[in-house]
Amino acid sequence: MTLVKRKIKRKEFKKPDEFITFTAKILEWGGENLRMVSGVALGFALLLAIVGAIFVFKASREAKATDLYQKALAFYPNSSPGGNNPKEYDQAIASLEEVQQRYGSTTVATTALVDLGNIYFEQGTYDKAILCYNDFFQRTNRTHPLHDQVLVSLGETYEAKESYEKALEIYQLLVKEGAPVYQGQAQLYLGRVYEAMGDKTKAMVHYDKYLNESPAPLFGEWIKIKLRRWRQAEKPQEGG
Repeated sequence: MTLVKRKIKRKEFKKPDEFITFTAKILEWGGENLRMVSGVALGFALLLAIVGAIFVFKASREAKATDLYQKALAFYPNSSPGGNNPKEYDQAIASLEEVQQRYGSTTVATTALVDLGNIYFEQGTYDKAILCYNDFFQRTNRTHPLHDQVLVSLGETYEAKESYEKALEIYQLLVKEGAPVYQGQAQLYLGRVYEAMGDKTKAMVHYDKYLNESPAPLFGEWIKIKLRRWRQAEKPQEGG
């Protein structure tokens, strides 16, 4: 059998030459632009170092803020209603305010604002409590897990100040933007504020909504009794 020799095409001779030429060009370019390549690599390494340093710095601040916050909480439980110890209030406030002063940019400081506002509320220092709650809202948005609860606290503070219009504004915002469970509770709060303002008609509207919208209203029976009495009191006037 006669073997047929495959004729090697000229192109095939060129392939290794082209690869070598291409590699050589890369090396040549790298040599000519060594300073630029080194600069880019150095800049990237420097950027990584800066990002790492910032991360470590923030983590350190969060840890220190947490330690100071825990110190404040050690006093805070005894500062709750029923254990109003002025000295403990002062110690808790001092620690929480120190968290704000030294670590104000941390997430711990944002949480500490709520506790500070709550203590001021318990002390009856309502204007300071309002400042803390509003500061919390400036640092956060609606996605924060404490957002709705702090809205309730702010509304209750305005109620305690008898700033009823402001309280209504807060609770109406809660109805509009709050989670479903808070929307139902907000109807109770609105009814309570209108009752305090002497507007029983509007109070009844919101109490009814509270009973209808809340699956298991916490104050259901008490509200029902209140509404029944109000409506019974109105009947003789309607007959007259």
